[in-house]
Amino acid sequence: MLQKDFRDIFLENILGFLWRQWSTLGVLGEARAREPWAIDPEVLLVFTLETGRYDPRLFDEVMDWLVTNGQWIDIQRLRGIIGESKDETCRLMGAVSEFLASQGQERKWKNLAKLCFKNIPQKPEPLFPVRYEKDVALAIGIPFDEIFSKYGFLRAPLKPSGKSREVIPITESNIRFMLRGLFGVGSRAECILYLLTHDAGHPSEVAKAIGLSVRGTQDALIELSKSGLVLTRIKGKRKIEYWLSQERWWEFLSKGNFDEIKKPVWIDWISLFKALLTVWAALLETGETTSEYMKSSKLRDAMELVGNEFAQSGIDIPPVPGRGVRPEHYEKAFENFIIRVFGAEEPMMATNRSI
Repeated sequence: MLQKDFRDIFLENILGFLWRQWSTLGVLGEARAREPWAIDPEVLLVFTLETGRYDPRLFDEVMDWLVTNGQWIDIQRLRGIIGESKDETCRLMGAVSEFLASQGQERKWKNLAKLCFKNIPQKPEPLFPVRYEKDVALAIGIPFDEIFSKYGFLRAPLKPSGKSREVIPITESNIRFMLRGLFGVGSRAECILYLLTHDAGHPSEVAKAIGLSVRGTQDALIELSKSGLVLTRIKGKRKIEYWLSQERWWEFLSKGNFDEIKKPVWIDWISLFKALLTVWAALLETGETTSEYMKSSKLRDAMELVGNEFAQSGIDIPPVPGRGVRPEHYEKAFENFIIRVFGAEEPMMATNRSI
């Protein structure tokens, strides 16, 4: 299989997956059955900034969604996620933030824009490259967008379409938005979602899962416990963990019987998307000049490295194709894996149903 075919398989399925997630949140797109997991908008946004560059329509529709729904985004979480991303992604987040500030959301986004304005290259690059060439000719798009040019990206002026819907927080996949409406955008809502989908959690465990600092997470859990509705217990050597009555909470949130409620599944999106970016980096790194055997070998190494992260995501997935797969069979194994996890009609189901 040619390396570009590996990329095609990966990109088409990942981009289709992204369209489904954003359509669930309100981006203009094809209707689809509700997803069984809780969508994470901050992680989804950062991942889309990288892979969405290969689908200009998706990228611009997400920008339109942010104009309509930007108040729901947790800037603190976004800063933490961006802090572990490459400089290019940080700059792109800066351009997006400054664009949103120009659309009347200055108070929310201007500080993030300033934080991301660093390491600007002397030579700007196309925001939307073609798939298989590193150095590409610019598409016709003059004049260029001033904000994106400032951060080192060339594109035609961005104009929101105004077609995105407001988020519907009552669906199970959008539970984060309901909790943010109740508790405000921040650590409290994230802590509650974690406890709603796990038996219990120590502050350090919760902090790692939700992408916030241990200190901030611990403070939020202590404050929530003062309500009497978030409880504490000792586990092990005086280790305090937090928990709540999931039956009472879910019946309150859904106004239904606990046994009949379709509760969303928790997925570690941070680990999952990090794994996917590792695979994509391997696909780009191999280029199109090495032998087909070497391409398969490098991709196999990348898939093995991220196997644990896929497993930690909570998704019930087929075995990651590794060294046990012969080179002549790797093409089909890779295709089957990507399609089954991200492109299949049946939604992927998680294994960590602790609720």
